[in-house]
Amino acid sequence: MAAVTIRDAVPADVEGITRVAEQGWTTAYNEVLDDATIEAALAEWYDPSLTRERIADDDVTYLVAVQGDTVVGYASGAAVDDAVVGLGSIYVLPDHWGEGIGTTLLSEFETRWATHGYNVIQLYALADNDIGQSFYRARGYEAVDTRETDLFGETVTDRQYRKELQERKQPTQ
Repeated sequence: MAAVTIRDAVPADVEGITRVAEQGWTTAYNEVLDDATIEAALAEWYDPSLTRERIADDDVTYLVAVQGDTVVGYASGAAVDDAVVGLGSIYVLPDHWGEGIGTTLLSEFETRWATHGYNVIQLYALADNDIGQSFYRARGYEAVDTRETDLFGETVTDRQYRKELQERKQPTQ
């Protein structure tokens, strides 16, 4: 297996991010969500122009995991307030699950925000997504709330997770 590099996303990564999202959503949610819900989420949330905007937004952290020239995973999120960061998404190509790529992405995401003084990462994961639930719990995230929400016409249950961050110093340049 070739080494994986974590770096900031650039506009040229949009196609790879979209591929990861499509494969990740289809694999993780094919028995949890209706096909129409998955298609609607991918069409709206991973529209190439919207993804480019998010990558260019200085208030959003958008990381990619790259193996060779191929995007194999990504993570994105932004500040919710002065102390809390929302992890909006993190996905890895299903063929690479279990290789530590998601853990490395999440760790880098946490480090980036902790070095800027943020204390908490929070996220929502579908309660029926057993893979996601176990991933977050194994990395120190605690389920703190559950809610029902509408996801493109389908009622789903989300579980909110939170993790307190250790203060980390900014790397010296």
